[in-house]
Amino acid sequence: MQTLAKHVISVHVNASNNRLQETAVEGELSLELLKKYIAHCRITCAPRLSASASKKLIHNYVRLRNPVIDANHKHSMTRSAIPITVRQLEAIIRISESLAKMELLPFAAERHVDEALRLFRVSTIEAVASGNLIGIEGFTSAEDQESFSRIERQLKKRFALGTHVSEYLIVQDFVRQNYPEMLVKKVHLFNY
Repeated sequence: MQTLAKHVISVHVNASNNRLQETAVEGELSLELLKKYIAHCRITCAPRLSASASKKLIHNYVRLRNPVIDANHKHSMTRSAIPITVRQLEAIIRISESLAKMELLPFAAERHVDEALRLFRVSTIEAVASGNLIGIEGFTSAEDQESFSRIERQLKKRFALGTHVSEYLIVQDFVRQNYPEMLVKKVHLFNY
């Protein structure tokens, strides 16, 4: 990847600025040169997805939804909301286009989509698997969503808005009632 970056910088920066010396390409880039390159990319390039990259993204978008849906089916037979949002799909598109922009390409290729999808999987799918997104619609099983709603209703019944109660005491009380601690903490964070 570093070799590719060196080559791209050499070809494109040298074309617009013949003053670049070969030694600058061989070693680390100076901060000034990197800033100039980024500015040049912003001004001269606005890539869009190629047709093949679009097809690949559509195919993978559908595939990305399935692991979360399958995980939800283990707990419940009802299907949850779509776990990948349009906003996330748009973010994957923007990342793909940004990767192409770094290479001053007019179109984002399949390899750019692959890298954007990899970044999405690492950041989002692992967060789902670890339980960090519990309580967020589409990333929670129907059973956990129901528990989440019950905890929320009980909290609203028991404590008036503006009441100050120790989070620790609230969590311990709900845990004694056999609610998962993580769900109680998530409800508490979202509402108070």
